[in-house]
Amino acid sequence: MRLLRRRPKVFDIQVQDLVLRITAPDDLAEESRAAALSFWEQLQSYGLRHPDFNSSKRPLRQVAADAPEIVKEVVSTSSAAGVGPMFTFRGAVVDSVGRFLGQQVHDVTVALDGSRGVGVSTTLGRGRGGRGPDGLAVIAQSCMLADAAAAGVQACLAKPDGFGMALHYLQQVPGVRGGVVVLGDRIGVAGAVEIAA
Repeated sequence: MRLLRRRPKVFDIQVQDLVLRITAPDDLAEESRAAALSFWEQLQSYGLRHPDFNSSKRPLRQVAADAPEIVKEVVSTSSAAGVGPMFTFRGAVVDSVGRFLGQQVHDVTVALDGSRGVGVSTTLGRGRGGRGPDGLAVIAQSCMLADAAAAGVQACLAKPDGFGMALHYLQQVPGVRGGVVVLGDRIGVAGAVEIAA
């Protein structure tokens, strides 16, 4: 007797300005949507009660005792990267939905810019005011951490000798596996990343 296997499908879920691309059995689409909305609402609700959570570009050292687990993880992860929690919200939702679905199926992918088992944050173009990198990719143990470290890299690049500082920073953040920084005609690689032609 053969067991019926649910075949994975690709479907998109929109939560505010985020569009999550999920690869999982399509009968999990509604559960995925509900989970994504729940995680997003926990972040937003906490931010309404504690405005510095939504706006701080610097690490927060503490959270309210009744803070949801996702908020505690956001503060812990962003602090480890030396940036404020506002830089991790997108990655936090991706990570949380991925973990939620991972309890039900073994083969699942939830992505904005990342994939299962590893977090990737990417940026192309100079961004606001032409001060950002031309290209940036950070690979970390979670999407939340990748987003936080990418924000840290961009903060480094704004300083004198920022290029070298950014590469050094990537090697110092626990959980960051590596990254690539492109600024003009300079390409820097940090950690366990290789560039192949």
